Amino acid sequence: MTNEQLIKPFNFFLLTERGLSENTIEAYLTDIRDTAAFLKKPIPEADLADIILYMADMRRREYSIETTLRRLSGLSAFFDFLIEEKIASKNIVDLVIKPKKWSKLPHFLDYDDIDRLLSASDRSSPYGFRDALILENLYASGLRISELINISIGDLDLERNIIKVMGKGSKERFAPIHDRLVKMIKDWLPIRRSYFVKVRDNGFLYLNRNGGKLTRQYVWLMIKKLCRQLNLPAGISPHTLRHSFATHLLSGGADLRTIQLFLGHENISTTEIYTHVSDDRLRSVIKRFHPRLKAQHREDS
Repeated sequence: MTNEQLIKPFNFFLLTERGLSENTIEAYLTDIRDTAAFLKKPIPEADLADIILYMADMRRREYSIETTLRRLSGLSAFFDFLIEEKIASKNIVDLVIKPKKWSKLPHFLDYDDIDRLLSASDRSSPYGFRDALILENLYASGLRISELINISIGDLDLERNIIKVMGKGSKERFAPIHDRLVKMIKDWLPIRRSYFVKVRDNGFLYLNRNGGKLTRQYVWLMIKKLCRQLNLPAGISPHTLRHSFATHLLSGGADLRTIQLFLGHENISTTEIYTHVSDDRLRSVIKRFHPRLKAQHREDS
């Protein structure tokens, strides 16, 4: 059945089963039509990711938190009706964590500024190459700074294009590394051995000039220095690259659940904050849509 074909029996359900007023029913029906217009498919076919994307769209349209919660309430009532009619088996709206207030949107860089930042280091020097690799790794894999500085050489799987990282709560996950990044890491390993390893190799992938483990502070300061040189906003941090990774993948077509997996978010509701630049067509795989791979294809063509 189409969404419109379900509206009339839903109206009857609200009137007889819920005993709602005409004004409340009219508001619910308006909300259902708005949801249907966003989804562009029958609401019974919606999944949790669709509902989260719809919430993000309401935020983008600057709806108040009260309006958003009311629309979720109407949508929840609609799923109760679908369950009653044996059209749906569960109320997916109940699985969504309802926001008490809108949290601050993450800051991210556009594609051009990312390219400028990732190309800013002098790759002809050992230290510049290391810094360029750090930036590429942060952005291309969506890593937290704490995850990056703790990568050991033993965490690399360059055959399968993944890095094992230790995330929050000591939870391991595998982060993606595209072919360009794999090549940079392979080029870095002999540089690391020749210029950075001193008396004893501590095994960390990224080392300082004395052979020690690289610090969070160094990466912060390095990024701030490059941003000053490029006249980029002062507030850019290592986490900005992680935000940019997620935002660009979503806007390019990657699936919300895939982004959740690679960012290491326990709850998909944490990932939904990136959908402020997304739409309802985000249904593709990560390798096909990674912006750095697109850039590589442009260069090769």
